[in-house]
Amino acid sequence: MKNRYLPFGYKIADGKIVTDSEQVEAVRRIFDAYTAGQTFQQIADVLSAQGIPYRSDASRWNKNMVSRILANADYCGTAEYPQIITVEQLEAAEQIRKSKTVTYSVTLKPFRKDMQCGCCGARLYWHSKSNQWFCRECGMWSKPTQAKETFNSIVEKLRWLQQNSELIHPPAGKANVQSMEIVLLDREIGQALLDAEPDADALVSKILHRAELEYEFCTAGDADPATLLIQKACTEYAPTEEFPETFYKVVVSKVILYRDTHIEFKLQNGQIV
Repeated sequence: MKNRYLPFGYKIADGKIVTDSEQVEAVRRIFDAYTAGQTFQQIADVLSAQGIPYRSDASRWNKNMVSRILANADYCGTAEYPQIITVEQLEAAEQIRKSKTVTYSVTLKPFRKDMQCGCCGARLYWHSKSNQWFCRECGMWSKPTQAKETFNSIVEKLRWLQQNSELIHPPAGKANVQSMEIVLLDREIGQALLDAEPDADALVSKILHRAELEYEFCTAGDADPATLLIQKACTEYAPTEEFPETFYKVVVSKVILYRDTHIEFKLQNGQIV
């Protein structure tokens, strides 16, 4: 049989589905090994070395074969399939599978696309097998680190920034930008000056209002709107147990990670902290 139509561990005898004694022992060893901490590939390598074929045309095991067995609830017993393992064994394996999936996807989701190489500035990517960040542009690989460690480093950096918000300022040499209201007034004033007979009173009113807005903007010090928004967010931020995604998106543009997994933030105003 080139394709396995029955789950590994079962065979047909006298027209009925029964257990295969040799394969049953392999199934149980797979669950025991996985809950003991072995990876899919480690288990596959052991089974290949023991010479227990997954099917007649596949003597070598791979991690996908092991994964399918660990996810198969039929092994707990159904009307069609005899029981091989207990429900507790299946649930223990499933809990480990879920915890690994959460680490890889949910933990990294809020900031994964924002990770930036500290060497060349290109985007970083997560390599789940080695638990490393790597750069496709310059070839930089970070030292091994758990996804949760990157998560915790970012959260701690956000808390530090919130507690030291006085350090937030526009990068040196960055000119203040004008508010949108000033820009619109400039257009209206410019258009009025092109009229053959402009409304002098209205024009003067707009010019004075523009001057007032310019003064208010300048009195904000050397902070541009992005900086003011970051400072406001720091004032309102209250740390929680969850990842502060709203605060993060308002404050952080990129997370710069170096080979030693040290991180810096590039803020939304362009400042590096």
